[in-house]
Amino acid sequence: MTSRISPAIGVLLITLPLVAACSSNSSRVRPLPPAPTGPVVSQPLPTTPQPTTPDPNAPPPVEAQAPLPEEQQVAAVPPAQDKPTQEGVLGQWALSSPADSCQLFVTLTGWTGGYRASTRGCGSPELKSVGAWNIEGDLVVLKDNDGNAVARLAKTGATQYNGRLDLGGTVSMSR
Repeated sequence: MTSRISPAIGVLLITLPLVAACSSNSSRVRPLPPAPTGPVVSQPLPTTPQPTTPDPNAPPPVEAQAPLPEEQQVAAVPPAQDKPTQEGVLGQWALSSPADSCQLFVTLTGWTGGYRASTRGCGSPELKSVGAWNIEGDLVVLKDNDGNAVARLAKTGATQYNGRLDLGGTVSMSR
């Protein structure tokens, strides 16, 4: 035996829970205040001043310079890399010198001479002594726990820094 529900009762059974849900939330919902209105003002953008006379001390445009004789031509210099940033240096690095390869961890915890750093698995006394780091100019400077420089590295790629140990020798940081 099957029973049938009239269409009107079916619609009522479906819409009743929806109406109840909407009415229970209506006490918590507040309308937003209207946005302030006012007149719209239109102005032309300022123009940039154009130089009227060329500077007599300025170098000639590149296309006007004569090429150097073949024996005097200089190799192209690669573009300078971006300066290192604190956010770009944070984290774990592979640290290597000709005699050693280990890990370097850098954080933004304040420490003597900059921020906290630590190494793991280093054999050389210089790399073992790293306890801090800082950015000085265009260089990342690794320091010992007393704030003395151990190594200075320049950014040579997105994830590569190369430089020198203060006691001599090369060092690199890479990811």
